[in-house]
Amino acid sequence: MPKTKSKVWVDADSCPVQKEITAVCNKFHTTPQFVATINHYKPDPSGEEWIYLDHGSQSVDLYILNHVKPHDIVITQDLSLGVLLTPQRVYVLTPRGKLINEGDAVQIMNQKHLRQRTLKRKKKWKGPKAFTTEDREQFSRTLDDVLQMSIRESGI
Repeated sequence: MPKTKSKVWVDADSCPVQKEITAVCNKFHTTPQFVATINHYKPDPSGEEWIYLDHGSQSVDLYILNHVKPHDIVITQDLSLGVLLTPQRVYVLTPRGKLINEGDAVQIMNQKHLRQRTLKRKKKWKGPKAFTTEDREQFSRTLDDVLQMSIRESGI
């Protein structure tokens, strides 16, 4: 496969698909940029590129926001970060393989508002369903598709 010009950025603090990201990126001869706080230090990144930041609220998000370029790919569970990135023509992918679009912004922010109101009233908020093998496979397929799309768009 040809190499993509797009960078793959990973909000790696709690990313469950790091192995899948590396495997798919290897097919495209690209090295993902894993960005994490120092609390998630990995002693042997074995061929992966890691950027460690001081622990701080939103430090990984801000780093990614300040370094992405149009047509880059960001993998994150933080949908609010995704809402900020899509207008910049950045592909945003969740670890479950959902591609976030600019049109999803209103729904994402409404859900966040509802979740925060519910938590403020000390009510429980049901978390996400358990992560499955099917989720990993869906993620890998979607990342492969997005990398192919970025190659077509960059004219390689």
